[in-house]
Amino acid sequence: MFAHSPFLPRLILVVILLFCARAGFSSTQEGGLDLTTIPNVPEANLLEIDEQVRAVLDEKIAIIRDMRARAFALHTLLFGKEALGIVYDDSITHTAQQTFITRRGNCLSHASLYLAAARYVGLDARFQLVSIPREWVPNEKFNIVPGHINVAVVIPGHKVTVEFSNIVSADESQHMRSRTVADSRALAEYYNNLGTEAAQNGNPSTAIAYLRKAITTDERVAYAWSNLGVVYKMNGYNDLAQHAYEKGLKIDKDNLSILNNIYILYRETGQHERAEKIAARVERYSRRNPYYLAKLAKSDLAEQQISEAIQKLKRAIALKPEEADFYLALARAYFANGDTRMGKRQLQIGMQRMQTQEERQKFKFKLSQLKQSEAGA
Repeated sequence: MFAHSPFLPRLILVVILLFCARAGFSSTQEGGLDLTTIPNVPEANLLEIDEQVRAVLDEKIAIIRDMRARAFALHTLLFGKEALGIVYDDSITHTAQQTFITRRGNCLSHASLYLAAARYVGLDARFQLVSIPREWVPNEKFNIVPGHINVAVVIPGHKVTVEFSNIVSADESQHMRSRTVADSRALAEYYNNLGTEAAQNGNPSTAIAYLRKAITTDERVAYAWSNLGVVYKMNGYNDLAQHAYEKGLKIDKDNLSILNNIYILYRETGQHERAEKIAARVERYSRRNPYYLAKLAKSDLAEQQISEAIQKLKRAIALKPEEADFYLALARAYFANGDTRMGKRQLQIGMQRMQTQEERQKFKFKLSQLKQSEAGA
């Protein structure tokens, strides 16, 4: 997907995940993870492409004389269904070469392949970080805040925005706040992604290794420091976690994810004066996080504060109306409040929000659990 605009210097693009990273620590063992066993991460060549890729580009793209047409043709060749058909998969982070071989990857993977290929055929291509609307994606142990990266191709008089994901169109992303970044920043994003994926998969040693690599590649990636702090904290290394969070905040003092993470750590470790200094900012952040509101509502229900739970769940739905689980939780609150009519109404809305058969089965299972709990009450 493409969009172009009059040339503007130094345009940028962003890729973000919730975690942050910290490098170069040594420590005695505090939890079940021995930090002396953290593996080394080999240097990745994010933009390397082999002879096979270059041969395809020589045959199909390099012969096109007009640079704008060349940029469009390259996108069609790599991602068009009638050509190589490389597909978008937000769960996979690959180098340019891996993306070509496997024919799939996330926005960073697609951007890396396109940029490497574009430069090979003589285009002035740059990574671009894009500030997309903030969204929280729930995981079993933490929430993830996705980010986005694409490619800007500079042609005399114009900047062409090259998009890859199914979430944001080129026309949309070119109107979002963005900035071009160095290749080293994209490489740090690559390591950060692999680190967060390892954390999600329950591999803390690998996660720490990649997150440390991210911040040694570019120490200014604030959320990489935060992600490292999350992994340290999950494994009992609170001092290292605090150091990582505080380093991230020095880089980006308004990063809401880091503020939330360090606030929780301060509270849990008895540093109440420090926690109080940032409490108001964290509260404003929390009110914009629908999953955090849903968790608070769950606590309200457990304490029989049903009206408060209903209000929080309504706010969560207003922030993210497509999340079917919020309607199930709201139905549960209404049933607990004796309002059967509104409870059934929320269940109907939740079922309508289901997009796939798998989601509908999941919702039906939760619904059956709710009915069983009502029958036993």
